Amino acid sequence: MDDLALDCSTDFAVPEPPAALLPLLTVEEAQDVLEILAAVANHTPANADLARTLLMNLAARVPSRD
Repeated sequence: MDDLALDCSTDFAVPEPPAALLPLLTVEEAQDVLEILAAVANHTPANADLARTLLMNLAARVPSRD
């Protein structure tokens, strides 16, 4: 068994992500996004209040392009 021992004393460098990571959506928010996208894709009316709420929440998390 001793020959299977691993040397864990080496430090492993964790690379930085290629871009800044954004906070994840909650499950509820992700489900709401899917609902809105499905409505748009199916050419059916979407819940405008829900779309506005999602837009504001996402806009607050995404950095501007400027």
